[in-house]
Amino acid sequence: MNTKIHLFFIPFITVLVTGYYTYFGQMVPQKEVHPPQKIAIGKDMPTDQMVEVGQKIYEGKGTCASCHKLQGGSGRFPDLGNIGSVAASREAGLSDIEYLSKSLYRPNDFILEGFSPGMPQINKAPIQLTDSEIKTVIAYLQSLGGTASITMGTKLKYEGESKPVEKTASSAPAKPKEPKELLQTYMCGSCHSLDQPIKLVGPSLYDIGKHLNKAQLYEALLDPDATVGEGYAKGMMGGTLKGIGFYKKVSTEEMQALVNYLAESKGK
Repeated sequence: MNTKIHLFFIPFITVLVTGYYTYFGQMVPQKEVHPPQKIAIGKDMPTDQMVEVGQKIYEGKGTCASCHKLQGGSGRFPDLGNIGSVAASREAGLSDIEYLSKSLYRPNDFILEGFSPGMPQINKAPIQLTDSEIKTVIAYLQSLGGTASITMGTKLKYEGESKPVEKTASSAPAKPKEPKELLQTYMCGSCHSLDQPIKLVGPSLYDIGKHLNKAQLYEALLDPDATVGEGYAKGMMGGTLKGIGFYKKVSTEEMQALVNYLAESKGK
């Protein structure tokens, strides 16, 4: 009798486990790539229009609003509500445009007291703003408490570094990334501590496996606002992941690798 029961349950459990991973696998986009929505930026675009475009990029593709607040509220990175009036005095010898440009192209070269490094270079993957887009963001930042003066013709020191790498048909398939690489690729360290049990914008991932099981980790990635811990802002993680194109880029294999790694991350 026991043998019959075992024979019955083996295929049942197999189907159950297979169905579980199939369900989550179908929730993750299967590498169907859609081009990001582009905003036309002409070489002769006037500064006032640059401000409008820059705000859209700041709140959208640039994902700036995920970590920087405007006029109040706590954030991982400095409040930018009045940056236009103080940028010129932040670093000796730099004008407001030079300082803002450096802050975007080289964000970790100058860290305000009380804050930690971690902001990604926005002209690099995964955000990868173009030089023209960065100029519009600078225009918007200048307008916050100040007056925008940058133009599309303004030459920035780091301009020209934003050229994407071209892939050829003969290129070898990319080697699957390790979980730690994926955490960097998807900017997890910008809002979560990866090596210490401390809270930042989001909870620490250093020992997240002590608090969440695999099913809960899948939910946290696929539907971040379904359950938000006390003291954390709703909408921030979801907005950031959408902003960097996480759901369009991540594969089922990468998602499983991330979840497995995080489930095993239980601190020392």
